[in-house]
Amino acid sequence: MRRTTKLAGVGLLTVVAVMFLAVAPGYATTVGAPASADRVSSTFQFPSSGSTVVASVGFIDDHQVGYFWSAARGDRVTQTFSGPSSVRRAILKVEVVTNALTNGAHVDWNLVIKGHVVGSFSVVEGFIGPITVDVTFPRIVGPNYKVTIRVTNEVPTGDGSHTLAYAGAYAHSIILRRLP
Repeated sequence: MRRTTKLAGVGLLTVVAVMFLAVAPGYATTVGAPASADRVSSTFQFPSSGSTVVASVGFIDDHQVGYFWSAARGDRVTQTFSGPSSVRRAILKVEVVTNALTNGAHVDWNLVIKGHVVGSFSVVEGFIGPITVDVTFPRIVGPNYKVTIRVTNEVPTGDGSHTLAYAGAYAHSIILRRLP
């Protein structure tokens, strides 16, 4: 009986340790490492009110930016973040708030970090809601990262545009993550 209790206690300690690690901030922990160990990941609001937006309007209201439809105009959202010393993974979450695309039109986007295209996504006619882009790529050295999402196609005149969230209870974030 005593042995069972001891093993149950070890099991509980293991569960508590795993739970602690699951909610601990994204810092690398190494025995003997200095307290200022490099961050493993950083999460930022993006797009945000601090973003630079190129679109037919830009900041539309308290929660959306756009109207996006033109690579020729240079439609994009850009912001610089300070994160881990290097990154190999990014998780972008954006949300389409308004979609006025018609006639099968779509807007294609590239995700660019420090000048490197690391991912892409498309917004098609009729789609409203969240989009997640989860990509890994060759190491990009930081700790400062200029992140851009930019339109790569031209929607024909009269075939509409769309917006993205930059505030409120919408998806609008990027996680920059260092991998081994």
